[in-house]
Amino acid sequence: MAAFTSFHAPGFWLVIALLGIVVVVAARPFVPARWRGLLFAGFWIGLPYLALIAGGVSPRLMGLLYIDWITSLRLGVGLALALIAVAAVARLSLRRTGETGSAAAPHWTAALATIALSGAEELFWSFLRGAVLELMPALQVSVQLPLYWSIWIAAVFALPLSLAYRTGGYARLVMLAVLVMTSILFFYTRNFWLCWVVHAAVLLLLDMPEETAAQVRVAAPQR
Repeated sequence: MAAFTSFHAPGFWLVIALLGIVVVVAARPFVPARWRGLLFAGFWIGLPYLALIAGGVSPRLMGLLYIDWITSLRLGVGLALALIAVAAVARLSLRRTGETGSAAAPHWTAALATIALSGAEELFWSFLRGAVLELMPALQVSVQLPLYWSIWIAAVFALPLSLAYRTGGYARLVMLAVLVMTSILFFYTRNFWLCWVVHAAVLLLLDMPEETAAQVRVAAPQR
């Protein structure tokens, strides 16, 4: 029980995270659309920050510090570029399907907001990964590849909040793809910063307004 009752234990912060997810998801319909980004970003950043300063989660396990940059540069960058390339090909395919090649590029302020929110969301995901991994020995959970299991358990925890932030099936599908991509990348590199780059790049490439996504869905059966 000490793993869940101590202010300095990862289990305590995981419980707070799960309760916070329920509260934020429940509050979402009552928050004006223009303030929802701040609500979610505040939670995504605030909780990991509090856990870090309380000593409840290791910055190393979150991929923030003590990173093996040799592995990241040798394997991680190649994997990251491959994932971004897949997203770029998918984006070109969607543009052709929806005949949206003449659509204007997103304004730079929207791009900056996407990059910032990607970092906030990825920080929360990395916090969950690190907290679950650190909690396993305390619970005497013995599994092969604990990092592997902690990453996917964290993905299950992160999924409801990330789905609640998006509206529309297309945006949620893109988010799910990003979660899978960055989870795989984190398994091989334990590098939050590299995951942030991939997270932001894929969203910038694939994210589109809901009305554009609707055009793609309508146009696809006509081919």
